[in-house]
Amino acid sequence: MFKKVFTLVTLAVLTLSMSISSPVFAEATTDKNPKKDVRVTILLDASGSMARKVDGERKFDLAKQEVFKFAQSLPKNAQIRMSLFGSEGNNKNSGKAQSCEVIRGVYGVQPYEKQSFENSLNGLGPNGWTPIARALESAKQTDKQLNGTKHIVYLITDGEETCGGDPVKVAKQLHQSKGSTVVNVIGLDFNDGYEGQLMKVAKAGKGHYYQASTGKEMGSIFTAESLKLHE
Repeated sequence: MFKKVFTLVTLAVLTLSMSISSPVFAEATTDKNPKKDVRVTILLDASGSMARKVDGERKFDLAKQEVFKFAQSLPKNAQIRMSLFGSEGNNKNSGKAQSCEVIRGVYGVQPYEKQSFENSLNGLGPNGWTPIARALESAKQTDKQLNGTKHIVYLITDGEETCGGDPVKVAKQLHQSKGSTVVNVIGLDFNDGYEGQLMKVAKAGKGHYYQASTGKEMGSIFTAESLKLHE
């Protein structure tokens, strides 16, 4: 009798052990708190001032190189979108209307693909004014498509709004929208006095304000942000 009971207990323990180690059980336990999909929007300043040089290289090119590295480091479940602002028209009064109106979407909402992403900026460079509010408005349009997706905006600029918009107001609206979007701002080698507005934009968007004087400093910021997205 004792032998029979012992055998039954042994079988029960083995069965439980096998079920715990089985792929089905593992999937059930690991999927309890699955990671939310991530959507990253990059808004890159292409206004005329981004043609100025830092360490012998245009600020626009420095930013572009670091954005490429950042995009490559994103989690596999991330979708990315990139737009340029200030790339149209010119930085004179004759080109202001076009420059302030047009936000150029260069990479639609999709997973990262190295060749397509890097080719998206071919032939484009710094030209016009700085419509930061309108650039953030374009991110609001993307935000409407969100459904339980974490949305993070990275605004990269070397100056303040020059098209009469209110980027602080738009950043606040973005955060209050369906996706509770977070707006991070990277100020790249800009003139004194611009930090105030950029800090307010980040605060209104419940994000962080970062200052970068060089491409290397921007790279460090993006490395830290990438690690957060992988958590």
